[in-house]
Amino acid sequence: PEITLILAVPFPMRIKALWPVISSFSAVTRIVIVKGQLSNPEFNATKNLLPEVYTSLIEKGMMQGGRTRQVKVDVCVSDDDTVSKELLDKLGLLCKSDDNNVYDGIARVFLDCGDETTMPTPARDVVIEHCGRIASTASPSAIIAVGPERGWTAEEAALFVNECGFESATLGNSILRVDTAVIASLGVVSAALDECHRERVREEGNDAKRQRMSE
Repeated sequence: PEITLILAVPFPMRIKALWPVISSFSAVTRIVIVKGQLSNPEFNATKNLLPEVYTSLIEKGMMQGGRTRQVKVDVCVSDDDTVSKELLDKLGLLCKSDDNNVYDGIARVFLDCGDETTMPTPARDVVIEHCGRIASTASPSAIIAVGPERGWTAEEAALFVNECGFESATLGNSILRVDTAVIASLGVVSAALDECHRERVREEGNDAKRQRMSE
């Protein structure tokens, strides 16, 4: 299983603390830092987004997680790098299905705590449902989009969900800090992908057993 995390740039000390935590999750293969509409512009210049700072922190997290698979990092916080369909396309994160079908091989999870009248589908259920619809030969994978301290705007939510193939998902009705939302979402999605992977391996084993019995 593989996870790409899209994170709107948070408070500088928060992202510094998150680098090793994120990279300790064995499924995380890519971290994309973007500039949300409600992100503090001053945070974009933090040294904690520089390779000379985050590389050692990521390596520390990899050691703690007992993993060897490398983590790719994209920092997109320049003046031209506003969150857009074009940016996600350039990064290879856009759903390519002609009908904008979220079940194209990657579960795209847009974290949203909902409001007083609507509550998105739980993140785990989004991933599990997705895994049930992809080809049996495909490895389960996911992209998670987490907003900044002040959240995503309605315009950004519409972009992700209506134009880029993401599905609104929730971790519950609590309003979480960015670091809590990142860790919780990675835990929930990682567990769901592992569950899908184990089920797929079990089914493959049963199919092989039935084939041997029929010979």
